[in-house]
Amino acid sequence: MDLRIAGKTALVTGAATGIGRATVELLAAEGVRVLGIDIQHEVMQRYIDDLGLTDVSAVHQDLSSAEGCAGAVDSTLAAFGGAPDILVNNAGAGKMLALTQIDDGMFQRTLDLNLMAMVRISRALVPLMAEGAGGSVVSVASDLARQAEPVIVDYAVSKAGVMTVSKALALEYAPKVRVNTVCPGPIWTPFWSAPGGFAGEIEKTYGVTGDAAVQAFIEDRGIPMGRMGLPEEVANAIVFLASPVSGFTTGSFMSIDGGTIRATF
Repeated sequence: MDLRIAGKTALVTGAATGIGRATVELLAAEGVRVLGIDIQHEVMQRYIDDLGLTDVSAVHQDLSSAEGCAGAVDSTLAAFGGAPDILVNNAGAGKMLALTQIDDGMFQRTLDLNLMAMVRISRALVPLMAEGAGGSVVSVASDLARQAEPVIVDYAVSKAGVMTVSKALALEYAPKVRVNTVCPGPIWTPFWSAPGGFAGEIEKTYGVTGDAAVQAFIEDRGIPMGRMGLPEEVANAIVFLASPVSGFTTGSFMSIDGGTIRATF
């Protein structure tokens, strides 16, 4: 299928690893010129060089601050000579903690990165996209935005906020700019596998290690597909929503969660 995005420009936040990296690679394969923003600049630059992604550039910014978001916007406008055709708000982080373990500072830091980065960058770029040729925004939320759990509450709240802001932007800027969200379930990324990631937490929870801990989580969570998702499976949905092929879709969310959320609406 021709997604009709060759020659377009895209900004991807949280682009160094996981879903962000998979999205960058897929956009580049479709002929899109990509600017990736991440605090892990060297990690991103390494895979750009290793894969020979000549139309991808990496910029270092800490998107948990207003200054970092402003720097990301400035870099985008300078790189593309204006607003991008595609904006992917992917930057985010979280820890598997109960509400009683999350103090005010931790809660605020989660909101700053997961929600406010999306708000600040969208607030700056979406009006410019609408003034120009238009475009598409895809923000990464979570299945946890739709179904509360006793842990990672700050993360879930931030992602629910991403969905709400996306709906508001979709209404305000249609038909020039389409705004959608994707809601991944458990996806095997460094979010899980890196030292200090979720995998280590579930090992403590279930009292087993490695693949056995992951399988225990899958069974406990009741994931119908019986496995963790892959970053590229989320990237496929992001790039589809970013493309004109999904031209009648805005203000929506797409679940890529292996069936974890079984609500009828």
